[in-house]
Amino acid sequence: MRRQVSEQFAFWTCRRLFGPILPYDRCFGCGALHIPPSQGNPHNGRYDFAGEGVAVEVVSIVNSSALRNFSSWNKRHPRPIEGEPAEFGLALPWVISVPARTPTGQLDTVLEAVRFMERVGIRTNRTYGCGGRHCPAGSGGRICTFCQVARTVTFDAYVDDEGLLASRKGNVVVSVSESLTSRGLSDLVDAILGLLRPSTHGQRTDVLRKLDLAERQGKGRRAVCFVPDLYFALRLNLYPDTWKKLGTFPWDAIRPVTDVVVASPDFHRAVVFSDTAPTRQVSVRDAEKVPAQRTLGCHSRR
Repeated sequence: MRRQVSEQFAFWTCRRLFGPILPYDRCFGCGALHIPPSQGNPHNGRYDFAGEGVAVEVVSIVNSSALRNFSSWNKRHPRPIEGEPAEFGLALPWVISVPARTPTGQLDTVLEAVRFMERVGIRTNRTYGCGGRHCPAGSGGRICTFCQVARTVTFDAYVDDEGLLASRKGNVVVSVSESLTSRGLSDLVDAILGLLRPSTHGQRTDVLRKLDLAERQGKGRRAVCFVPDLYFALRLNLYPDTWKKLGTFPWDAIRPVTDVVVASPDFHRAVVFSDTAPTRQVSVRDAEKVPAQRTLGCHSRR
């Protein structure tokens, strides 16, 4: 996710939430510093947007491992992986979904696990013998067939008898996508809190230091707008209320932050947490348009 996309969506989102704002750090529109560096306004350490009584710092949350591995998958397999079962050492028309965070080298491990499932008569790994509790490893008890498979590598697989996903009925399809059942929500919460809370040694994070400046400047509302990439946002978009389940924030521990915004450019949605108001969810439309220079307060070029 490019910085300009992140900051532009945050700009339109926070403009709707907090009123008119202008770039206080380097402008994502023209690339200039609208307020020249000085002792009171150094080049480094500024927050991103300022308005009357409000300061906004924008933080992109990127699942770098998923992004890196997904790029590797696209380079190695630029086209959908599909073919007759025999090409994969299988007999049935399987649909296999591999999480993007899985390294490409583990495809063979996934296929071997699916072959094992087929040999023992398992047609899906969505239901299994131990009822989801998973057999305890090392306890001396008998491990069910599914758990023998499930412990190899994360994937989702089932037999597509009707041929709904394959381009030709009877083919095997391997797709690469971010897992919707992974720890996306808790991972995102951990990432956000890690950027907001001081360390165990009391050291202020970069985000907190920037909003410390906003507090000294008398900004009554000091917001952090987190913009997650698709790999985080996709799992948050399962159900309408999932965004609100990000949790409550320990406001006393993250002062001077007064508002936390989590905004998704991919789904045109934002959820707003505040220390003084109930959590609310808003729809953000027309955020792809590039703001006019006068909207950003850009200086006219001579």
